[in-house]
Amino acid sequence: MRQLNAFRGQVIGLSLTLALLVVIETQVLRTAADPANASAQFYVPAATTAAAVFVLAFGIPAVLRSFEISVAPAIAWIIGAVSFALAFIPWLALQTGNSNLASWVYHGTHVPQGQVRFWDLSLVLESLDCHRFGFDVFAQHNGCLAQPAIYGPGVLWWAKLPGHPFSSAHLEALGLVMLCVSSLCLLWLARMTKGPGVFVLLATALGAPWLLLLERGNIDAVVLWVAVAVIIGCRRWNRIWMWTLAAAAIWVVGTWKYYPFALGLMLVPSLRLRRGWIVFAAFILASGGYVLATWQNFTFSAQSNSAMANIGDVVALGRVDIVARMVGAHVPGSGFGAGDLLVWLCALAALVWGASFGASIAIRVWPAMLAAGCSAVFLSAVLLAGFGWAYKAAFLAACIPLVSLARYRSRLVLFSSLSMLICIGICSVVVWNTLMASLAGIIAGAFSLGAALVQLLRFLRERQPSFTAGLSTNE
Repeated sequence: MRQLNAFRGQVIGLSLTLALLVVIETQVLRTAADPANASAQFYVPAATTAAAVFVLAFGIPAVLRSFEISVAPAIAWIIGAVSFALAFIPWLALQTGNSNLASWVYHGTHVPQGQVRFWDLSLVLESLDCHRFGFDVFAQHNGCLAQPAIYGPGVLWWAKLPGHPFSSAHLEALGLVMLCVSSLCLLWLARMTKGPGVFVLLATALGAPWLLLLERGNIDAVVLWVAVAVIIGCRRWNRIWMWTLAAAAIWVVGTWKYYPFALGLMLVPSLRLRRGWIVFAAFILASGGYVLATWQNFTFSAQSNSAMANIGDVVALGRVDIVARMVGAHVPGSGFGAGDLLVWLCALAALVWGASFGASIAIRVWPAMLAAGCSAVFLSAVLLAGFGWAYKAAFLAACIPLVSLARYRSRLVLFSSLSMLICIGICSVVVWNTLMASLAGIIAGAFSLGAALVQLLRFLRERQPSFTAGLSTNE
């Protein structure tokens, strides 16, 4: 009966997702007939390209009856090496004065180079330096920063460390450390992934969103590190003290940007432990209390996120970017309109589709943990807040171990898995079509969240699979 209900749910969710995707694309195409939309000449070609790509993304898996692939373990190391090399080579070229080589790499990978190397990291370190000198970095015209810091107050705690390791003086060294650790995380994901998802991770290593994350040294990378570290730690020590440390680590990165609090979904399996509910409840209370205590900064951070929306077809993702391309769309930030509703409904349909997919495959606890937390982080920024630089695509890469399967029970499961892998690949590579990348990412993120939540709920309810279920077997 469960399998029958899962089949029906997948069919319903899939049908609604595709129907809403067609409606959204049609609304964007209608901009050609809107004389008030001066940008129609740019949006319509992007919409037609997106429509063609989505036909292939869902059409190719639909005609496959079976699919099986086996890859050598060495490919994981190749993925890690590619990630490191494509970020390190241009950095080294700039360090040695060979700006031409660096430009070739940046242009070839479509990565917009920052004003300085590790630009985003430099902004954080400048904030810490200014805070140590007594400036209010969150104030307008604070006398130290050109613009107020948009991070949560928790990031300033690192300024109190003895010796000031997090300072602008150490920018290059810290940036290289981030580059190395991020590449190791991608390597780890590749080693833990079965089936065709490995090739999507390879595409991720070559894609501008991932390389932009490394080139800028954005602290979103640290959020991904924490997600990976939680899995590694809790798999090794499934004890209350380890889950407590995991909750503390998630809470700390949440104080930096707020949306990383969504990683708290990774703590759901702790409820299987005797006192695990204490860890989960304490995390929720601590996170909610922090948001309330810093409410003014929270609203400023959210507003600054939305204010940067609709910046064109560059490496950006977001709901408001989709809505801004629809005929008759409201101005971003002016309220919730019909375009926003369409995007939310499409995400909801994909959530149902993913939940049914999660109910139809064997329970795989740690991939579900990783997908639940990282997809929630992605959707918190891209769907809820409405905007996010393409750094957020890195969190979809963390959903691949759950979505990618080595064996498939049915053609519908095969279709669902492959189509979502293609959507993740689109979001992880495409930089020249904001509409296509945003739609693909939101659908894949909502699908992954639905699948992960159902898997975790089944884990709590059935009480038979071990925490390591899914590590040595795959469907």
